[in-house]
Amino acid sequence: MPEAGLMPLIAATSLTLGLLLAAAFHRGRAALAALVLLWLQGCLGGLALLGVPPASGQLIEVALVLTPWTLLLILLLAETPLVSMRGLLIVVMLGLQTAIGMSLPPEWWDRLWALDRLPATLLPADVREWSGMPAPGAGAWVAACGVLLAAGRLLLWRDPVDVGLALALLSVGVLASWVLSGGTPWPLLAAVGVGLLASAAYASYRMAFLDALTGLPGRRLLDEKLARLGRRYAVAMVDVDHFKAFNDTHGHEVGDQVLKLVASMLRRHFGRHAYRYGGEEFTVVFSGRAVDRAEERCEGFRAAMAARKLVLRAPDRGAGKAGRKPAKGRARGRNSVGITLSIGVAARTADHRGPEAVLKSADEALYKAKQAGRNRLVVAGRKPAKRTVAQPA
Repeated sequence: MPEAGLMPLIAATSLTLGLLLAAAFHRGRAALAALVLLWLQGCLGGLALLGVPPASGQLIEVALVLTPWTLLLILLLAETPLVSMRGLLIVVMLGLQTAIGMSLPPEWWDRLWALDRLPATLLPADVREWSGMPAPGAGAWVAACGVLLAAGRLLLWRDPVDVGLALALLSVGVLASWVLSGGTPWPLLAAVGVGLLASAAYASYRMAFLDALTGLPGRRLLDEKLARLGRRYAVAMVDVDHFKAFNDTHGHEVGDQVLKLVASMLRRHFGRHAYRYGGEEFTVVFSGRAVDRAEERCEGFRAAMAARKLVLRAPDRGAGKAGRKPAKGRARGRNSVGITLSIGVAARTADHRGPEAVLKSADEALYKAKQAGRNRLVVAGRKPAKRTVAQPA
């Protein structure tokens, strides 16, 4: 069948592309996973078109048993370049596995294979008969644990590479039973290659376009958005009041928490239209009909932010140790702070046609808001409202 020769080529191509892209963007874990799966494909005879002969039956079994363990190790590694000591460790492991598969006496391997199949006894016999495939060995259980671990890492660090590694572990977890029952492994390996390719590409996108601290789109995406706007749009510049003094008083770690809180509120109120401009400044872009409600929505956001409190870690926590004291400048007993924002809004007009001019006009309105007492919104072309504004605690 033509597909029989085509599918191994598709799998090898997707894995190779995943390896090259991941290596180019310094996603070493994804690149190493693709390398391991290319080795597995070679053992299974999927690189025959390149002149790589199929491996012996024992080496195939070694590859099916040990690949989940190798991928689990890669998952546990810190992010590393492909060419590194960790990368060399994985290559050495593949060499050792190849040597084991080619030189280990068959009677020794039979014992190790039986040991790998031991966890299959955990499944009831009727389940094994219903599946129609050999019961999963230890590698499958290792892969299942790896998938759960990858999910936990994803929740903590939101690294897209963990998604690709979870897909790889899930696939190799069922691969042994699938191959031993006569199934073809190439669709699974091709899907894993595409998954690693996509995860490396998305990780590269995040690195290039999203702000690392807040997760909001950064200046590069903002510039691209402004370049694509039509004739009707408005821009809001948002600035955290007294941010430098706040940093000096409470420390940069708490300052980062402030920026994260403001970013999360911006995301909640404005979705994908909010950007981090730089420092403590953010930008919101309105286009089309949204321009009519730009002032109203920004004022609602400002008020909602002023009503929020950031809960701080107790300043005297752990003070009982060796006479440790609260950091200088922190009031004893204060456990939360208020955060206020100044906002400048400007729309495209006959006098301000280009995005740069509108952005500058919004920045000037922001400056007027700060000069008028902060914690307020000023629209370009209007005088700031005269009102008393409560300053943050």
